[in-house]
Amino acid sequence: AVEDPVTGALTYKRLLIGAAVLGSKLMPMAAEGRAVGVMLPNANGAVVTILGLMTTGRVPAMINFTAGAANILAACRAAQIDTILSSRTFIEKAKLTNLAAVIENEIRIVYLEDVRASVTIVDKIRGLLKAKRPLVERKADDWAAILFTSGSEGVPKGVVLSHRNMLANAAHAAARIDFGCEDKVFNVLPVFHSFGLTVGVVLPLVSGVRIYLYPSPLHYRTVAELIYAVNATIMFGTDTFLAGYA
Repeated sequence: AVEDPVTGALTYKRLLIGAAVLGSKLMPMAAEGRAVGVMLPNANGAVVTILGLMTTGRVPAMINFTAGAANILAACRAAQIDTILSSRTFIEKAKLTNLAAVIENEIRIVYLEDVRASVTIVDKIRGLLKAKRPLVERKADDWAAILFTSGSEGVPKGVVLSHRNMLANAAHAAARIDFGCEDKVFNVLPVFHSFGLTVGVVLPLVSGVRIYLYPSPLHYRTVAELIYAVNATIMFGTDTFLAGYA
C-alpha cells in the first residue's frame, strides 16, 4: 500500500493493523470528534497516524511545520488543539528543535516513539482482530481532517474536510487521471497540503494504487533518481517542483 525510503513497504493489512493499534493508544488524547494535531513528514508513520485518528473518530489536523511557531500556535487555537503528534527523529533531522520548544510552551507534543514503546503484545493482538472495521463508526458528513491556510493573509484559517469531501475529491481526480493497480504514485507533496493529502494519499489508498512517500519536494536530484529507482509511474507537483525534477 505505502512505502518510504526509511521503513520500507507496508501492505494494506499491516497498514490497517497499525492504524488500529495506534488508534487505540491515541484515543485518550482527545474526545470523539475533537482535533489532534499531526506534525509529521511524508512517511509511512504519517499515514498510519492519520488513519489511526480517523478510525477512532478523532480528527487529524495537519500542521504545516514550515509556517513558523506563531502561525502553528494560531492554527492550534483556531482548531482548539491541545495535543500535537510528532516524531523525535523527524524533529531532529528537520532541525525543528527550537520550533518544538516554542510550541511546547502552549501545546503538548506527544512523540510517536513513546507511544510505540508502550504497545504490548495484547495491543497487537487486539489490533489484528479489530483492523477490518473502524474502532468508532463515523458518518459521511462527520469531520475527517482539518487543513490550514499558510497564514500569508493574516492568521491561518482552518479548512474542515468531511469524509464525503475527501472521497468526492478523490473521485473528481480519478475522473481526470488514467491509472490502474499497476501504477505507483510518487508523492512528494506534504500531507499538510490539500493535494498531498487527498490526491497523494487518499486517492491511491482507496483505488488500490501503491504510494511511495518522500519527505521533501526540494531534493531535486534525489527525487529524480528515486522515481527511476522505484519505478514510479505517476507524480503530482507544482510547476516549480516539476521543472526542478526535469
